[in-house]
Amino acid sequence: MSDEKRYLSEVEKIQLNPDKKKKVVKFLAGTDRFMDVREFMERSIDVFLAWEQNPQTSIAAMAQMDPTMAQYQVLSKMMKPEQLKDMYKGIDWAEEWGSKWIEFQKDNLLPQDPNTDESQKQMKARKMKGDFEEIQKNIQESNEFIENIEFGDVTDNNLNQTEYDDWPMISPTYSRFFPAKIAVVTLANMMREKETPLIDFEDFKINAHDIAEEIARKLIKYETDNKKKRSEKKSTGLPKPYDSDEITASQSIREERYKNKYFGKITKREGADVTHLDGLLSALGLVKVFSKDKVAKITLTKSGKDFCVLNNPVFEGKDGESLSKDEGEFLSTKCIPQRQLQFKTNKKVIKLVAETEYGKASDMANELDEICIESIKEFLKENISKKFENRIKTEILDKSITMDKENKKIRTTYDNTDDLKERAKLRKDIKQTPIEALRIAVMGRMAELGIVHWHINVKGRSEYTIKNKELSELIINS
Repeated sequence: MSDEKRYLSEVEKIQLNPDKKKKVVKFLAGTDRFMDVREFMERSIDVFLAWEQNPQTSIAAMAQMDPTMAQYQVLSKMMKPEQLKDMYKGIDWAEEWGSKWIEFQKDNLLPQDPNTDESQKQMKARKMKGDFEEIQKNIQESNEFIENIEFGDVTDNNLNQTEYDDWPMISPTYSRFFPAKIAVVTLANMMREKETPLIDFEDFKINAHDIAEEIARKLIKYETDNKKKRSEKKSTGLPKPYDSDEITASQSIREERYKNKYFGKITKREGADVTHLDGLLSALGLVKVFSKDKVAKITLTKSGKDFCVLNNPVFEGKDGESLSKDEGEFLSTKCIPQRQLQFKTNKKVIKLVAETEYGKASDMANELDEICIESIKEFLKENISKKFENRIKTEILDKSITMDKENKKIRTTYDNTDDLKERAKLRKDIKQTPIEALRIAVMGRMAELGIVHWHINVKGRSEYTIKNKELSELIINS
């Protein structure tokens, strides 16, 4: 029997072992990229044979199918944009996916080598104890140093200013505003130490994360010792303290994600020369960043300076509140209004809380969700530029409707089963919709700002009352 006939006979008889069968079935059940098992197997063989027979042609074999975002992300780290475009016969997938691609990259950071310079610098900063106390001691001098700086005039002639992209909301991923206070105080302290208003962006993020982690450790101990409820915790939004002497890849990813989210990340849209500054500080208009290639420097804006010099309870040694009354008013009336849709939502939410008799709302969460949806729809009608209309509809409204329908099906199944294991699984299958995420973030931040009082009742449901009537009325009437 010839080799060809022998192999043909073996191929026809081959059966996968049970473990590999399970893997294939699980994969195919979770994707719509293949019509059936045959198509998957043929695709697998084509790619593997290309790699084994002629590695140079394996790229062409992979390009015969449209890439997933995860695949494209890995390839984009290995290849230049023009090479990728050529590989996919002129299709720029980053451009095709648009904002979905940007959000995917934010939420799916590639594993980072724990031995990278930044990870090691963060670990070194963590090992240096007492940095928070040092900032507390020098806070007055730092404030005096920045008071003499006209931040509107600060620039770097060798770098280009990186702007916020004008997204009209404050992302729900920014669960609290206190990290912004930590950031501006840390930045002012670095300016005083280095005697310059322009600070290396990466050095700033490392220092700000270190201070945030030290404060988190302090607040968590206070909350644990005093048995604080979830609605009373001020450590929410701070990084989880890390106690190991060895940095891991997963910890590096967590650190990078936190720093990018709260302190800032420079992003460049595929195929465009314009860069944008993402993150809480940028969304609030508290900082400016100048960058070019791999060099980036950060400074405060006038608003950043004004916010920085306000007294803060935590930096004054108090643990019960994270923001002062003055800070809450400043953020509510000076910073949040820059994000028009967010401000509109806040106003409507405050009005609803003010008009709801305490303890009488059957389900305040549902009413608040409706208010968020109403705010978005009104904004889309009023917004002449229509700049973000498609993204808001697709990523918030439409996605919430689709997810809500699926959640209702799961809840119906949950209500009709007595199997405890099945009920536990179904609970995990219920996903938070974008509207729910928006509402949760808004209410958590409102409580932090001192606008509302957040109470969790005996049924585990959140209820709210107005805490600062003067500020509430000021916002509603703005």
